Amino acid sequence: MPEIWIPYGPVETLVTVQAENIASMVDPQPEPGTAEADRFADSAKDASAIFVCDSSPSTLELIRGAASRLASAAGPRLFSAAPKAVESSAPELKGRLSTLPPPIPADPGGTAYAPELLAEGRKVFVATPRPDPLFGISDAKVQACLNWVANSHVEAAGARKEMEPTPFERTASKDAMDALVERIPQASFVDAVPRGGRLRAVLTDAPFDAVRNGFLVSGVAPAKALVVGVGGRGYDDTLSSAIRAAWNSLTGVRKGGSVVMMAECAAGLGSTALEMAATGRLEASRKRGALVKGLEDIAYLARLRDDYDVLLLSGLPEVYAKSKLGLTTARGSGEAVGRVLNKIGRSGRVNMVTRAAECRIEAS
Repeated sequence: MPEIWIPYGPVETLVTVQAENIASMVDPQPEPGTAEADRFADSAKDASAIFVCDSSPSTLELIRGAASRLASAAGPRLFSAAPKAVESSAPELKGRLSTLPPPIPADPGGTAYAPELLAEGRKVFVATPRPDPLFGISDAKVQACLNWVANSHVEAAGARKEMEPTPFERTASKDAMDALVERIPQASFVDAVPRGGRLRAVLTDAPFDAVRNGFLVSGVAPAKALVVGVGGRGYDDTLSSAIRAAWNSLTGVRKGGSVVMMAECAAGLGSTALEMAATGRLEASRKRGALVKGLEDIAYLARLRDDYDVLLLSGLPEVYAKSKLGLTTARGSGEAVGRVLNKIGRSGRVNMVTRAAECRIEAS
């Protein structure tokens, strides 16, 4: 019986499935290392500011490799959306990282940029790209806007007339974000492409298709069941990010089939709309005509429940995951996989995806 280790938060959880039950396995493996961190440090040496947009493993690896050079007194100013995570990964930068208060637009509902984005000097934004059903790919440009441009999420959602999930397809929402970043002077956008939880390549100011081609492509025939890990800490911190990053892997399961999603969700639900739904406030707010951030997450969750039998392995309180959001839950990977195998039968076949955030799954 093969042992399959799937990232779950900061650790890995063991999943055991009989070899005859495994239809296909998509398990990205680290590739030979490069001098990407040194090249990044060289390219960023004349920057006035570096903005670390996320805390994904490949982003932290890139920053950690360049930390000794970034930490010098003459180095660029450093801003982060998750300074504690960056400092934990690169102790040399402790005390050097700043957070940015959210900008306040002059007009209610208007767009406003954090002043540091519009300041003089070259600015470098660093992030790990990931699949996303709203943007196609959430890259450094998208994450820079979501972190530091007020109401950018509203503009992105409003750019689409429907909420059909379209991972890896360039969308109007992505175009809206690209238009916003054009107003940031002297900006460069660096995407740290991962493979097997490690940094594989660095793309600077790359077009959408170049970033898309950086993902591991795997053809998978749909099976009765799918076991999917999002990618561990940095990807599965919230339910919202987990669903969005794992959506592309659903190509590997038949409609009406069973999906086991493994996502720690240590930081909770991660979406205003999901939080309001879990606390029973969403419908009242929508009836008042209030604008709720993250309504697409509600659409994705409803689509998951309608099209698949979803079993969630997470650290979320059961009262939220099960009672409020309508998801079946399990207390461990053994219980989760066992229940799915009991449902699909002794000869049932299961597709396995260990790091969905790193993959582009295509139907074969």
